[in-house]
Amino acid sequence: MKENDEGMEMNHGGESRYYILTDGFALRGWKLLPYAIQALHYQQTEFFLKPDFELISACDGHTPIQWDALTEEQKGRYDHWEKYGFIRRTKGNERLQPMQEYRFYPARFKEYVQWSITGRCNYKCRHCFMSAPHAAQGEPAWEELMAMLDAFARCGVRNLQLTGGEPMVRGDFWDLVDAIHEKGLTVTILYSNGLLITDAFLDKLEARDMRPSIQFSFDGVGHHDWMRGVPGAEKIVLDALKRCQDRGIPTSVSMVICRESAGCIRESVNLMASLGVLSMKVGNASPMGEWKNEPEHFLSQAEAYEAFLDYIPHYFEDGKPLTLGLEGFFNYDRAKEKLSSWFERDIEEQYFGKALMCGHVRRGMYVSPKGNVLPCMSMVGGPIEDQFPNMLETPLEDILDKQSAYMDITTSRVSDFMEHNPDCKTCEYRNGCCGGCRAVAVRDHPTDYLSKDLDTCRYFRDGWKAKKDALLRRIGQLSDHK
Repeated sequence: MKENDEGMEMNHGGESRYYILTDGFALRGWKLLPYAIQALHYQQTEFFLKPDFELISACDGHTPIQWDALTEEQKGRYDHWEKYGFIRRTKGNERLQPMQEYRFYPARFKEYVQWSITGRCNYKCRHCFMSAPHAAQGEPAWEELMAMLDAFARCGVRNLQLTGGEPMVRGDFWDLVDAIHEKGLTVTILYSNGLLITDAFLDKLEARDMRPSIQFSFDGVGHHDWMRGVPGAEKIVLDALKRCQDRGIPTSVSMVICRESAGCIRESVNLMASLGVLSMKVGNASPMGEWKNEPEHFLSQAEAYEAFLDYIPHYFEDGKPLTLGLEGFFNYDRAKEKLSSWFERDIEEQYFGKALMCGHVRRGMYVSPKGNVLPCMSMVGGPIEDQFPNMLETPLEDILDKQSAYMDITTSRVSDFMEHNPDCKTCEYRNGCCGGCRAVAVRDHPTDYLSKDLDTCRYFRDGWKAKKDALLRRIGQLSDHK
């Protein structure tokens, strides 16, 4: 038997090869989805059928793979996995790290949790839907945080997105970060208003070899201070963005517009791009929480759409400076050079009835400061929140498996929505709309998660899609054969 430098052995039975999972990938499985490869340091999970998983499970560094006995299709699988960095060749004398070995979690799969570790905030934002200036959601005790963290680890949740309120106002924030790492989980995103993103804070991130993306709030050039209720807030967040840019920390931005700021989208987007921001989402302030007290500043959805239509040509004139989302109205992925709209699902008739109402909830969930498990953060603070289970009272494994308001939304299909809203069955836009977003629906119908999303409905029925498509054709960004 002879071994060469490429991790192959030649014997009378033909060629044997050895592969091993690349550092940073692990073998994983969950209830109903038992075969997967998961990235250990960023948010990516790939699922496999059993035969393919058996192939990649042999990539343990020391099991000989009888190459000549494989089909061409199986050989192609290994070539594909090697090309995309899942596996690499070895000489047969390596072993997987313990963290890479197969683990099965007796819970339904969740790739990430957006976790509000506090309901407190150091700003006084006029549009805060969860009333963080008054700490309406409270703040979980350390013991409660640890109970939730233990549950995430038990259920195989790997990626945590820390939010609040303002997450860094907790005095034990760094203790929590260290506990997260001790459990083998990763902080992938931090949400912040920027006040506490100082050089000292970034030094502590670097000392822990952490590089989470930081999503900042920025509500428009010349309008940010007023929206945030703190003099100097605009300079503070711009300085924080510059610090991140200098250190190569990835950033994104969320901008909320009102009547006064609707005209500053272009200036704000270009400013953010100049500070290295990779992506930005712009949305209309929702009449919830604190914003209920500011009706004279409300921007109707029609007025928001008009502002988006006014801006879109400038986005292309300015060279598509960053990845942009204008609510569900318009989205452009700069890396993929892909134009889309979250409002437009366009499901073919043969799949229509079986399509899920919400794809987002299949991979992620939101946990409020009270411990309530919701499909997304936009539902916190409203009447429907109390319908959802609490992970401080019910094991997370049960919440992700047994019947509850959370699992109802997770498993709800478009056909369920149509039965609940029979007039939608004959709507000419039903295949595009599919009922819209559940978080927007409960904003207008606070206790009914199968109600209509009126924003998506208006997008189609009131001609906004047609107006946008006509604009995109006129500026050469959309063909007649879209």
